[in-house]
Amino acid sequence: RSPTHPSHLRSPGCSPVDSRADSLELSRSMTLPLLQACCWLAAIAAVAPFRVRPTCAGCDRPIHMSCTALSWDSLASRLPSLAAEQPTLLDPVLAPCPASPSGLTLFRERHGWCPYSEKVWLALELKGLAYKTVLIDNMGGGRPDWYRGQTPQIQWADGRTQGESMDIVKALDAEYPASRPLYPPEGASMSSVAQMISAFRQSFPSNARPSSRAAYLFSYSGPLSRSDFEKALDATEKLLAQHDEGPFFVGRELSAADVSWAPFLERYAAQLPCLHDGLLPRDASRWPRLAEW
Repeated sequence: RSPTHPSHLRSPGCSPVDSRADSLELSRSMTLPLLQACCWLAAIAAVAPFRVRPTCAGCDRPIHMSCTALSWDSLASRLPSLAAEQPTLLDPVLAPCPASPSGLTLFRERHGWCPYSEKVWLALELKGLAYKTVLIDNMGGGRPDWYRGQTPQIQWADGRTQGESMDIVKALDAEYPASRPLYPPEGASMSSVAQMISAFRQSFPSNARPSSRAAYLFSYSGPLSRSDFEKALDATEKLLAQHDEGPFFVGRELSAADVSWAPFLERYAAQLPCLHDGLLPRDASRWPRLAEW
């Protein structure tokens, strides 16, 4: 992307350079919190099922959660995708694969770090389409010679390829009109979906790096403040209140807007408590609509 273009205004995808820079920034800021998280997980495993507020054995800090552990069977029953045939998964790092697999194919970042790949992945799953996945290593060790550009990319059934995550999500509706509509869903307008997708740019920190593994966690000069994150969550809460007939961004049905926001809010839910003690995006007492979403 152009070095003079404001990078937060367009989802950049995931590149090898971004991935290495993110590794250094993320490792410096999160090594201690991750070690603490391991202590917390060990405490949780020892008492499951539970409904407690355990503390870390190493530092005596409380774990900010209250839940009942579920069995594997119970968890499996809550995942509709398990009832569907899993997509063919090709990993060029482990075994050679053709440069142009036949049929609808998603090329996504190999390790699951890329939120832009996740947008397309989520849309494909919501629409119930049959597709293949080719994993692309952006760390440089096993990236296939025949692959060009960033992730994600889609190869359509006729062999055409396309990039830019939300352009792909929108095109999926046009290419597969009989599948579940996302842009827009039934009962919503195209303009309302587009408005909510665009609102992300004004809601999340504008000075943050929209990178792959540390998306919107750091500025170009260092960490973001707690207030930066709280403002983003407050703005998200207000947006969800605009269509209060349902829990999603445009009301009752999941849409391309939810697909666009989900990877970043999902990561915030896991990452912000590690960066700032007690900052919990799923806190229903402060952000009830976000928690319901």
